[in-house]
Formats: sequence, C-alpha cells, structure tokens
Amino acid sequence: MQKSENTFMRVMDIFTHFLLLNVIWMVSCLLIVTIFPATTALFAVARKWTASGIEAGVFTLYIDKFKENFRKSFVIGLISIAAGAVIYMDAVILLHVSFKGSMFLLALLIFAGMLYFFTVIYVFFMMVNYELSILHTLKNALFLSISKIFHTLSYLAIIAGVLTIVYFFPFFLLIAGSLQAFIMYQIFHRLTDQINQPVTE
Repeated sequence: MQKSENTFMRVMDIFTHFLLLNVIWMVSCLLIVTIFPATTALFAVARKWTASGIEAGVFTLYIDKFKENFRKSFVIGLISIAAGAVIYMDAVILLHVSFKGSMFLLALLIFAGMLYFFTVIYVFFMMVNYELSILHTLKNALFLSISKIFHTLSYLAIIAGVLTIVYFFPFFLLIAGSLQAFIMYQIFHRLTDQINQPVTE
C-alpha cells in the first residue's frame, strides 16, 4: 500500500512539474515576439531535467534560462520570422501566378521551407547546448538537420504525434509543449554523445 501511494505521489509530482512548465511556457509565448526566448528556455529546462531530474525545479530555473538566453534567442527569432515570412510570401505569389518554370520554383521553395523548419527545430538545441555566435548557431542547426536526417524525422514524428493526440484529446494540451520538448531533447541528448564539439568552430 505504501509503495502504491509513493508511486502515485511520484507520478503526480512529475505531472505537476510538466504542467507548470507548460503553463509558464504558454504564458511566455503570448507576446508572440517572445516565442523564441520562451521556447529556448523550455528546452533549457528539459536539458537540466535530463541531467539532474525534475528536482532541478521549474519556475526559477525557467526564468533564469529565459533571461540568460533572451538576447540571442530574440535575435534568432526575428531572423527566423523574417525568413519564414519571405518563404510564405514567395509561395503565395507562385500559387497565384503562372509562368514558365513556376512549378520548378515552387518545388525549390517547398524544399527551402522544409530546410527552414528543420533548422528552426535544431536552433533550440544548439542554443541550450553550445556557446556559439548567432551565425554559427544557424549554420550548425542547418548542418545537423541535414546530416542527422533520421533524428530530424524523429522530431517531426514526435511533433505530428503530439498534435494528433491534442486534436483527439484537447486536455493533453495542458502538458503537450513541455512533454514534447522533453522527449525531443532525449533524442538530441543521445546525439550529443556523438558530438564532442560544435560542428562549426
């Protein structure tokens, strides 16, 4: 009986930590422009939990990581938003005009969009693991997203899986973001065992 109660309390403790982290992250994203700093802090907490367990805390740890990575993640966020906007606008234009070679350009744009999405995923891992310049962070994120394509596909599968679960079970949204970040970081953590140094010096 005591063992069952201890197990239940442990499960509830873990759930509470993920719930609190998810709520803090979602609130931090409300301003839109803080989405990148907020998500960087989210992955930074996932990294700390991987190393030290959930006993490392939530609120204070998140705030510290948010402040610590704010400047770089904010700038990278602006760059990413601008790049995404360019890709989106180009796609809209190509879908509404027809000229010789337009389909080829659209195919290239779709490919660029995929690389963009892959790179954004890895950007968060790079920021919480390595002290790199903004340019090198983006270069390494792009390089890893291509060279470690199976890991990249795993991240996409996790994202798709979480979105599917949320669609059918909306209440799962309460821990979706934090749980997804933690699972994705577990995969990247195994990858870092193969990477002793950043890809680009």
